[in-house]
Amino acid sequence: MTKIVFVISTMGIGGAETVFHDMALGLGQHKGEYDVSVVCLYERGRIGKRLSEKGVEVHSCVLRNRFDIKGMVRFMNILREKRPDVLYVAGQTLAQAVSFAASIFVKIPVKIIGVHSHDLAQRALYKLFIDRLTFNSATQIVCVSESQKRHIAISKNVSPDKIKVIYNGVDADRFREKKIMGNGFSIPEGAVVIGVLASLRKEKGLDVLIQAIPDILRHCPEACFVIAGDGMEKDKLEDMAKTLGVYSNVRFLGQREDASSIVPIFDIGCLSSRTENFPLSILEYMACGKPVVATRVGGVPEMVKDGMNGFLVKPESPGDLSKKILSLINDKPLRRSMGTEGRKIVEDSFTLDKMIDNYKGFFKQVQV
Repeated sequence: MTKIVFVISTMGIGGAETVFHDMALGLGQHKGEYDVSVVCLYERGRIGKRLSEKGVEVHSCVLRNRFDIKGMVRFMNILREKRPDVLYVAGQTLAQAVSFAASIFVKIPVKIIGVHSHDLAQRALYKLFIDRLTFNSATQIVCVSESQKRHIAISKNVSPDKIKVIYNGVDADRFREKKIMGNGFSIPEGAVVIGVLASLRKEKGLDVLIQAIPDILRHCPEACFVIAGDGMEKDKLEDMAKTLGVYSNVRFLGQREDASSIVPIFDIGCLSSRTENFPLSILEYMACGKPVVATRVGGVPEMVKDGMNGFLVKPESPGDLSKKILSLINDKPLRRSMGTEGRKIVEDSFTLDKMIDNYKGFFKQVQV
């Protein structure tokens, strides 16, 4: 039996947290092969709570702050008790620093860093220092797109041979096209729905989408925009929609945990990010048979094939975004054919079962 301890700062709502949840739960279901536990250094968060309720061992509130010496001792005691064969650490500065410091005192055969986002801004010197130490000390680094692999190899000066790409996956049985009886979001009958699942953060570029809405409404006044997510940009985005006179056509749903019930309402899935890695939201659109309009950033082109299952647009370009959305609004057969192709791509390459199988093969490989 392979003992694996996953380490992450906290498990609130987010793409990386969802991947950790799916990995831990998927591997944990193979009781004869894997003994899985999760350490949330701070609060376990909603996804951590969900994982615990499903029977996975979750340790939380290990640290009170990043300088908590007693908390560090608590963490080392957890590792001594579990004696993991593999320590899988989220690519977060705190998780990396604490885990690799503890591994000096608690011998762990395999130490892996799972990186689920690109560097989004200029990093502080101490973060760069921790990256240098931990990336060099890691047995292997996992990333979720070829784009990210190139980014890590160059920016962290890591040999590509040390970096393994394992694509994210979604539950294709849960995310599928469904007939929706009423939507509960006051969407007019017959309206074309452009939908977004995203945290309301600057890098997600929701302001670019809102700037594109006036042009879309000039050609299609009945279009409706559904934005599911929460974050620091919420008030700014709502104010922008009001200023542009499009607020009545936008539904801000806030944070939702029922994405599989929301995406089927969409006619078009959209993501106008300034930077991305390999967003689960796009896979969820595709699994539900929705065509995608997304910016050509990060690993997005590895799942959205321009002209086949959606359109790729330039970042920071409301005009390009509105043009491609309108082309889909005006061509229902194209929406259907692109959605069908997207579903096929997910079934062939990006299912949750395939992701878990890839991790299982990887963990066997690194222990040889």
